[in-house]
Amino acid sequence: MAALLVALRLRQYGRTLGRSPWAIVTLAFGVLGALGMLGVLAGLLVAMRLTLPGLGPDAVVVLGSALVVGWAVASLLISGDDALAPERFALLPVRAARLLPGVLLASAIGVGGIGTAIALLLTLIGWSIDSLALAVAAVLLPLQLATCMLAGRALTSALARQLAKRSVRDLTIVVGSVLVILAGMIVPTVVEAVRALGASESMLAATAEVLAWTPLGAAWGAPHALAAGEPLRAVAQLAIALATAAGLALVWGADFRARLTAPITAGGGGRVRSGAWLDRLLPATPVGAIAARGLRYRFRDPRHLVNVVGVLLVPLLVLGIDLVVGRSVEVELGDDGVVLGAFAAVGPVLLPVLGAVVLMSIAQLDAAYDSSALAAHVLTGVSGRDDRAGRALGMVVLFVPMLLVACVLTTAVSGRWDLLPASVGATLGTGGLVIGVGSAISPWLPGQTPAPEASPFGSGSSGGAQALLGALVMMVAAGTVGAPAIGTAIASAWIPWLAWVSLATGLLVGALAVWLGVRIGGRALERRWPEVLAAVSREP
Repeated sequence: MAALLVALRLRQYGRTLGRSPWAIVTLAFGVLGALGMLGVLAGLLVAMRLTLPGLGPDAVVVLGSALVVGWAVASLLISGDDALAPERFALLPVRAARLLPGVLLASAIGVGGIGTAIALLLTLIGWSIDSLALAVAAVLLPLQLATCMLAGRALTSALARQLAKRSVRDLTIVVGSVLVILAGMIVPTVVEAVRALGASESMLAATAEVLAWTPLGAAWGAPHALAAGEPLRAVAQLAIALATAAGLALVWGADFRARLTAPITAGGGGRVRSGAWLDRLLPATPVGAIAARGLRYRFRDPRHLVNVVGVLLVPLLVLGIDLVVGRSVEVELGDDGVVLGAFAAVGPVLLPVLGAVVLMSIAQLDAAYDSSALAAHVLTGVSGRDDRAGRALGMVVLFVPMLLVACVLTTAVSGRWDLLPASVGATLGTGGLVIGVGSAISPWLPGQTPAPEASPFGSGSSGGAQALLGALVMMVAAGTVGAPAIGTAIASAWIPWLAWVSLATGLLVGALAVWLGVRIGGRALERRWPEVLAAVSREP
C-alpha cells in the first residue's frame, strides 16, 4: 500500500507538470531556491566546523528544533490544501493501519520533504567532531525526519474540527500570515541582542541544552549528549525522542481513523453583510461593480486578505528591523555636519515604497484569483477595458490610503516631516506603475494562484514562474520610468525642495501608468478572453 500511495503521488506531480510548461519552470525555480538555501546551510556548517567546532552540536540541536516548529506551522497554514487528507480515502475498503505509512512517505515527496531530508543529512557535518555522536546521529536521521513530519500531521489532526469552521480557518490564516511576515524580525533581533550581551556562545549552548530535553529537540539531544561525553543523558533524551514520535503518531492515527468513517466537512463563513455603503461609494457602472466586488473579496477571501496584510506589514517589518539593528549606520547631511541614522535620512522615502512593491503580485494575479468565476465577465460581455479599470479602481481605493498611512507613520518615526511629500511621491508613483504594468501584462501572464477555498500558502501561493517574470518586468519599469520620482525623493534628504518635485513627478507617472495599463491591458484582454479564462480556470 505504501508503494502504491507513493506511486500515485509521483503520478500526481507528473500530471501537474504535464499540464503546462510554466509548471515545470515554477518547479525549477522552487528547486533552485531550495538548493540555494541548502548551500547557505552547508556553508555555515562547514565554516563553523573549521572555526568553532565546539558550537556545531549546539547549532544542530537548535536547527533541528526549528525544523520541527517549521513543519508544524507550515502544515497548519496549508491544512486546506492537503491531497492526502483522510477524507480522500473514506470510500476505499482499506484500514487506516495500512494507509498511514504510505501517507507519511508520500507526504515527504516534494520540495519541502526532500529539502528537509537533505538538511538533516547536512547536519552530520556538525556531529563530525565526535565519531560516536556522528554514528548515532546518522542512525537517528529517519527518526528526526519522522518527528518533523508527524509534528505537522498531529497538530493539524488535533485542530482539524476547529479548522473546518470558516471563521477559525480564516483567523488562523491571517494570524499565521502575520507571524510569517513578522518572523523576519526575529533573527536580526536575536542577533542584535546576542551581540549586545556579548555572550553568543554561552547563549547558544544554553538554548541547545534546554531544547535537547524537550520534544522539539530530543531527537538531536542524544548525539549532543554523546558529543559531550554523557551517555546516560543521551539514553534519557533518546527515550524522550521515541516517546515524542510515538505520541505524535498516536494522535495522528486516531484522527485519521475517525475521519475515515466520519469525514469532516468544511463549514461556510456564516452571515455575510450586504455592504450597501460600498455600492453607494462607487459608480453604478460595470467598472464600479467590478471594483466593489474586488474590495469585498479583499476582506472575505483569505487569499486576498493575506496580500492586504502584506502591504500593511512589510514596511513596518523593515522599519522594526531598522529600529533594532540599523542605528549603527549613520549618514551626514549637508555642510553643517548633521549626522543622522540611515533610517532618519532616507527611510521615510524608501520604506513605504516596499508596500507598493508588494502590489506586484496583486496587480498581476487579480484575475487568476477569480478562477473559473472569471467566466461571468465573458458571458455578460464585460469589456476588457472595464475589467482592467474596475480592478485598478478597487486597488486604488483600498491601497492608496494604506500607503499614505505608511508614509505618514515612517515620517513621524524619523521626525523628518520635510520628507513627507517625497515619500508620498515615490510611493504613489511606484504603486501606480505597479498597478498599470500589472494590468497591461496580466492578459499575457495571468499567473497561478491557490484554488478557491484552498490555503493561501498552498499550491500556487507564489504565483508561479509567470508571476516571477511579471515581477521582473514591473521592477524594470519601476527602476526606469519610476526613477525620476524615486531619485528626487532620495535626493530631497539633502536638497529639501526636491521633495515637491518628487511628489509632482510621482503623481503624474503613477496616474499615466494606470491609464495606459488599463488601455493596453483592456485591448489585450479583448483578444485573449478564452486563453485567459482557460489559464486561470485550471487547478494550480
